[in-house]
Amino acid sequence: MTNFQRQHPLYVVHAFSKYLLLLIFPLLRSLLLLRGDVWAWVRGTWFDLLIVVLIILFGVVQWRSIRYSLGEKGVYVESGFLVQEIRYLPYKNLSSIAVEEPFYLRPLRIARVRLETDGGSLSRADAALLLRRSQVEEVLEAGAVRLAEGRGGPKGVRTYRPKALYIAILSLITSNTLTGVLFASTFISQSGKILGETFERLLVDSIARIIRVLAFNIPPAAAIIAAVLLGGWAIAFLMTLISHLGFHATRENRLLSVRVGILTKKEAYMAVERINYVQLRQSLLTKLCGFCSAFLNCTGYGKEKNELAVLFPAVEQQDLRRTLRLILPEIKVSPRRYKPYIKVLTRFLIPPVTLIFAAAAVFGLAWFLFPNFRQVSLFLGIMAELPSIWWLFVKIAAYFHVGIGVRGDIYTFRFTFGYAFYTVALHKDKIAKVETQQSLFQKMSKCSDILIYPFSERGRRMRIHNIRQSEAEEFLRTLGC
Repeated sequence: MTNFQRQHPLYVVHAFSKYLLLLIFPLLRSLLLLRGDVWAWVRGTWFDLLIVVLIILFGVVQWRSIRYSLGEKGVYVESGFLVQEIRYLPYKNLSSIAVEEPFYLRPLRIARVRLETDGGSLSRADAALLLRRSQVEEVLEAGAVRLAEGRGGPKGVRTYRPKALYIAILSLITSNTLTGVLFASTFISQSGKILGETFERLLVDSIARIIRVLAFNIPPAAAIIAAVLLGGWAIAFLMTLISHLGFHATRENRLLSVRVGILTKKEAYMAVERINYVQLRQSLLTKLCGFCSAFLNCTGYGKEKNELAVLFPAVEQQDLRRTLRLILPEIKVSPRRYKPYIKVLTRFLIPPVTLIFAAAAVFGLAWFLFPNFRQVSLFLGIMAELPSIWWLFVKIAAYFHVGIGVRGDIYTFRFTFGYAFYTVALHKDKIAKVETQQSLFQKMSKCSDILIYPFSERGRRMRIHNIRQSEAEEFLRTLGC
């Protein structure tokens, strides 16, 4: 316990890099534009220079106050300047170890390491360290590798490497337009702060000119909306694709490891018994094509912003059982035993049909009341109807998807949320709580919703809609309720 080590000295800058960039780049830009008396520049920017020095000094204090030690049975992390804290993380209680090597740290052989247990915080890791690669290997040797030495699991080492097409399918399923829009807006605003308002205006004007060229006869407002949505999705698609190139998963005894990334390399090591469940995700398009993406729920894995807890980027439906048996044979996806019956089909269709007619009524009324904006009203009406009609197709498919499967102690829950189809497989012991809900109309149809609360870092729940009441009661009996 006495052999404490410090993080890499680069932590001094790395911990506060986003604040330093906002100050240092404008300072350097003003110095280059000055081309004269340096002391005049210092007198005009002394306050900003003082802030930079204070940030660096604060980083030095933090770096000296955080140390760690690898004991025989666990990791000790010492932190605090005025109030000292020592945190102990037993190796046997670790749920995951994550290693991240951004492209700008890789030449220096430096990586970020996160240690996670089931008792940690939702917003931050139990321990996060910036270490030399040799120190990272020591942490992995002490923690993750020991998990592979235990009994249980498949013999030998098994590795899964997906095709590049499967990574593109993952990007297709998970790309979020809002994420892309936020990334683009952040890039533009931050570039303005760092490189100046002139550069920001030039960038925005260039984007506006491109939109006007591509708009043709589309109203300007409609063209901007379409460009924002399409551009945001395209940016999110590329971000997901690039960040998951080079994916492969490896299983060795009780250890599951995932490596991913080309620019930023990431590694995750998980104790199999700490995995809460496997989640399969599909869109309507990939469901019709017979593909699904698989994700893990394990404390710490996929915890960082815009990070996905991927098990398989994509897999064909007929190959799912074989692929799971290769990497995670403890989990078996089973067909539906309990499912909605034909009498409740209308309960799936009423919400999207109502939305379709409501959108048509609203924009039809706007078309008559505001004749000067008929083109805009027509465009917005079509844009509102398309997702509503698509949701109707999703709900039709949901009737044939929703249900519960049972195979021994492994339960499979199939449900939908928004436009996505989910299939979750987990061990009976990973179910924390079960609820049933029944509305007045469901009483008339003799069906109910089943809510499943699995053990999860973020307290997620699954709602299985419109299961026959007698089957819901039978399901509860299988759980011992």
